[in-house]
Amino acid sequence: MENKKFKILIFIIATFFCCIFAIITFVAAAAIDEGTGGTGIITQACGKLFYIFRFPTHTLFFKFMSPSMFFIGLFINCLFYGLIIERLMSVINNTKP
Repeated sequence: MENKKFKILIFIIATFFCCIFAIITFVAAAAIDEGTGGTGIITQACGKLFYIFRFPTHTLFFKFMSPSMFFIGLFINCLFYGLIIERLMSVINNTKP
């Protein structure tokens, strides 16, 4: 299997969408924590998905997550997920017959 080049446009788009989803899930998790999220299944699901978008920086480096580092950590997570998505798309495109 040959290694395809890194596609920066796919990485940027994937990172952008990960950031949007991280913001949406952050707001849903905050609403649930404050008690204003309601009992809707979509709100509850989005609130639980925030734990996925927190990984790995907030899970592994929770001691260092001060209020100023919180959103920087979320952005690093979005970059991480953007990289994973770009690489997965590259592998999928390489396996086409």
